[in-house]
Amino acid sequence: MKVSMRFFESLRMIGRLWSDFPLLVRLLKAWKTGSYRGLSVRTLASCAVALLYVLSPLDLIPDFIPGIGLIDDAAVLALLLHSLAQDLAAFRVWEDNRRRG
Repeated sequence: MKVSMRFFESLRMIGRLWSDFPLLVRLLKAWKTGSYRGLSVRTLASCAVALLYVLSPLDLIPDFIPGIGLIDDAAVLALLLHSLAQDLAAFRVWEDNRRRG
């Protein structure tokens, strides 16, 4: 029973990664262009560290291992998105308000 709950939690995290990652990319683009300034230094540092880990050839699980090599990278991105949940929610509101007005 415990294993199946972890499996479903993992699926939920992957689904969230799939839906929130494009939002994070839009947030970073808006910040880069100067149209959105609602990011803290902590948020920017978290994004930079996660990006460095994902792009680094040194991983906990080497990327060349078929089937499981990218799991650690996905986990880092999922952890990043989880830690940035409030920032993403604030950006989503900002983005919606900008579209309406």
